[in-house]
Amino acid sequence: MNTDFAVITKREVEGFAGLYAEVFNAPPWHDGWSVQAAAERLNAIAETPRLEAIGAFQAGYPVGLVLGNGERWVKGWVLHIREMFVVSRLQRTGVGRRLLAHFEASLASSYTSIYLQTGARVPAHAFYAGCGYTTIDLVSMTKHIGA
Repeated sequence: MNTDFAVITKREVEGFAGLYAEVFNAPPWHDGWSVQAAAERLNAIAETPRLEAIGAFQAGYPVGLVLGNGERWVKGWVLHIREMFVVSRLQRTGVGRRLLAHFEASLASSYTSIYLQTGARVPAHAFYAGCGYTTIDLVSMTKHIGA
């Protein structure tokens, strides 16, 4: 089946919330997202300055999304991928790789690089490495501050 790619506006991002919850509630994530919480997350990302988003569609239905925001660094603008997901039945079929390649090509004239965060021992790490992403010396840290 053919996959089409389209720029997604901040108003359209929420339409991917059900897909987001479906993907990240499935193995290996088992996150427990409600559609409402997923919509809140995607809408919060969509409200960031310099939103960039590309959706993947088959027969008019959404099957994947990659989105992030531009950040100014000393040598230019970089794109921080905040989320990327493809419906489980299409994972490992090339749809995600084509979606990411389309996204990268759409950014090439405006950004100097792309970065993202993912787990070191999850399938996404191998996916991104296979798409040419390399590990950098950066540590993610967290601190719980509330309920």
